[in-house]
Amino acid sequence: MKKIGLLIIAFSFQGLVFSQTGIRFSQLNFLQGVNNPAAICIDASAMVDMVARNQWMGMDGAPSTLALNAQYEFLDDMAVGLNVIHDRIGVHQSTNVGGQYAYRLFFNNTNALVFGAGAGIDYKISDYASTQTTISNDPAFASSYYKLKFNASIGTYYYSPNFYIGLSIPQIFVNDFSVDANNSIFSGLQYYLSTGFYFSSGKNYTLNPHIQIKATINAPVAGDIILRNTFMNRFSIVVGYRTEESIIVGADFLITPMLRAGYSFNYDVGSLSRIKGVSNEIYLGLAFPYRSDRQDFGKRIYINNKGGFRSDYRRRAGKGKRR
Repeated sequence: MKKIGLLIIAFSFQGLVFSQTGIRFSQLNFLQGVNNPAAICIDASAMVDMVARNQWMGMDGAPSTLALNAQYEFLDDMAVGLNVIHDRIGVHQSTNVGGQYAYRLFFNNTNALVFGAGAGIDYKISDYASTQTTISNDPAFASSYYKLKFNASIGTYYYSPNFYIGLSIPQIFVNDFSVDANNSIFSGLQYYLSTGFYFSSGKNYTLNPHIQIKATINAPVAGDIILRNTFMNRFSIVVGYRTEESIIVGADFLITPMLRAGYSFNYDVGSLSRIKGVSNEIYLGLAFPYRSDRQDFGKRIYINNKGGFRSDYRRRAGKGKRR
C-alpha cells in the first residue's frame, strides 16, 4: 500500500508537486501574512502565527505543511516579518525562508493602505533514493537532488474596521523540482486575492465572511469561502467550502489576551472523497497582546498642508509609540 500510495501522489498529483508555492490554509483569517507580506501586524504590534496542516489522513506520502509567520511593528507605519514554510509531498520537500517588510499609509485611526515586499530563499529536495520500488536498483530512483534558489514576494492590503482586501504574489520566481530548471519569472505566477467583512450584532456576536481566490494563468481558479461566527470576542465557530469539493469546519479560541488557538478540518465530498478523506489543521497564535477591537489600528499619519501623507517621526522619537 505504501508503494501504491506514493505512486498515486507522484503521478496523479504531479501538478501539485511542481507547484508547491500554492499554499492554502483553512484558517484564512489568521494566516494572511503567510501569503501576503503587506498583511502583517494587523492584529497586534508583535505576534507569531504557527500552523500545521496534514492532508489526506491515512495516505502514505500525503501533503503536509508547517508554517511560521513572526511579525513586529518597529515603527508606527512600518512592520517586518519572518516567514518560514516547510511543505512535503511524497519524496519532495520544499523549505521557504524569507523576510517581509510592510509600509502603511493611514487615512485616519482606522483605515490603512499597506504595501509589502519580501525576499528569501527556496531549498528543495527530491529524495528519490529513499523510494521503495518494485525494480531493484532502479537507476531512475538512485539519486537525490537538492536546489537552493532566491525568491521574492509582493503584496498590497487595505484595512478598515468593517472591510479588508489584499492582493499578493507569494513567490515571484517559480522554482520547480526538475533537476536542470532555473529560476523563472512571470511564468506560472500564482495570484492571491483575499477579502472579508465584519458584521456585528451588539457586543456578543460578529460574523466574518472571508473569501480567498488563487489564480494561475492556464489553470483553473481555486477558491475558499468561510463564515467565521465569533461570540463574545472569545471563541468562534467556522464553516466553509473549498472549490475542490471540500467542506471546511473549525473553531478557534482566544484563551488569554496573548494566546489564540484553532483547529479545522476539510472533508472532501467529491469523486475522490474515499481516497482523500480528511485533512487536519492546527493553529497557534501569540501576540503581545492582541488588539481588543478593530477601531484602534493606527494613530499615526496625518494629512499635511499639501494634501499628502507623511509620518510625524520627530514627535514619535520624543514620545515613543502611542498605543
